[in-house]
Amino acid sequence: MINVHIHKMMIGVIGATFFILFALLLIFKLVFTNSPSPEVIPNDTGIYGEFLPWQEVNKIFPKGSRAGVIDLDTGITFQIQRRGGTSHADVQPLTADDTAAMKRAYNGQWSWRRRGVIIQLTDGTKIAASMAGMPHGQGAIPDNDFDGHFCIHFRDSKTHGSHKVDLAHQMMVWKAAHVLDQQIMKLNQEEIINLFFTAINQQEYNTVGQLIHADIDIQRLLLQLQQISKIKIKNIKALGENQYAISVRIIWNDSNRELGQDLVISISGNEPPWSIEGSSIIDLVEPGTITTIVPVEDSWNLEEDWDQ
Repeated sequence: MINVHIHKMMIGVIGATFFILFALLLIFKLVFTNSPSPEVIPNDTGIYGEFLPWQEVNKIFPKGSRAGVIDLDTGITFQIQRRGGTSHADVQPLTADDTAAMKRAYNGQWSWRRRGVIIQLTDGTKIAASMAGMPHGQGAIPDNDFDGHFCIHFRDSKTHGSHKVDLAHQMMVWKAAHVLDQQIMKLNQEEIINLFFTAINQQEYNTVGQLIHADIDIQRLLLQLQQISKIKIKNIKALGENQYAISVRIIWNDSNRELGQDLVISISGNEPPWSIEGSSIIDLVEPGTITTIVPVEDSWNLEEDWDQ
């Protein structure tokens, strides 16, 4: 009888242990295996704007007029007034509540990061645009809790400082107009490389994934690329057919060091749309491949078009 009871107890312990292990494996599978991949997460409202050029927008959205802003990723809305701007629109939130709504779209922290938005005029016209969420310069609306103004770009608009078209803003305008795929088809190989690193810098991982040729585990590469805080191309040089030498400057998350890295980027395909061989990006995220370490430059913070 004692042996029977001992055997029953052992069977019970083994069964309970198996059940616990099975439950843990199931939880691991649900949490890690079925988690949505960064490149396939839906990240827009399904509302898009007209792909109107700045010359036309400048006429129908004149200085002093008001409009609504719809953040493409979150659906957050707020009201603005255009205060100035000649190469793009300089605007301010109308009220403190509008400022608070805009800040929520930026996860509670002002940032130079571009975001795709829809500008809705008082007549209902919706226009694809891009905003940068950092107060700067002068402001003239009292009691709106916004120190200065911020910038909204449209198709082919330019910065006030460099008087150049800003690729990061244009990428967001394409997204807001739902024409990103069509615009990618128009880009040459070097422009694709510039768009790729611009998308990383703007944390647009859906676009990053779209530009990578699937010759490696894209999911793993995208997760590694998300550890980059800021990245810019310093130099780019064609080496031959479908290959380019790239020098980039990188700041990783939780780091105060600017790193220099040299890469050879390979382009996949024989015709547009071009994509980047994922295997040629590996050195960017693998430890031990950094070429130089230099002090962080103030220019990292000068990412917007100051109204000069």
